Amino acid sequence: MRVSGVIRRVAALALASGVAVATMAMTAGTANAATTYKGKVTANGGLTIRSAPSTHTSNNGNVAKGTTITIACKVPGTRVDGNGLWYKLSNGKGWVTARYVTNIGSAPKYCPSADTEYGDGRTTAAVNMRRGPHFNDVKTGVVYEGTRVAVVCYVKSTAGVNGNYLWYQLTNKSWVTAAFVKRLNTPASNWVPCA
Repeated sequence: MRVSGVIRRVAALALASGVAVATMAMTAGTANAATTYKGKVTANGGLTIRSAPSTHTSNNGNVAKGTTITIACKVPGTRVDGNGLWYKLSNGKGWVTARYVTNIGSAPKYCPSADTEYGDGRTTAAVNMRRGPHFNDVKTGVVYEGTRVAVVCYVKSTAGVNGNYLWYQLTNKSWVTAAFVKRLNTPASNWVPCA
């Protein structure tokens, strides 16, 4: 009788542990799922969708006033009426300025949506930092040749150098053309799109 009591207690403990492990695994899986955010367009004439987070990039369409949009994340970009944030649309169509979007629920988090280490690079020439990923965006400073830079994420813009249209967002929230940044020996997984 005493042995069966011990066995019952061990079995109960094992069952309880299994339930706890399964619950933790389900919670972790839910936490890692991509979060989306909602917003409502407030611009009277509708809101232009851009190919990158800059008013100087190509027009990818329009979203009518009152439309609810689904947002993946946000990045800094060209200031529009004092607001320098841009939202990445979850449908992949492009970017919209946050100036004319009212958040429904919590505000989107910064891109990239996955937690990664920064890309590690070094400038191969002096390069201007910009407020957005385009040469027509306001200059915010200069990164001199040979300077190490930490890259948060990248976008493809309509402004390129020698066929390279990628732009890197730096940790100081400025943008530089990728044409003058050499990737150093960091894992490829550290170089992620702003999405």
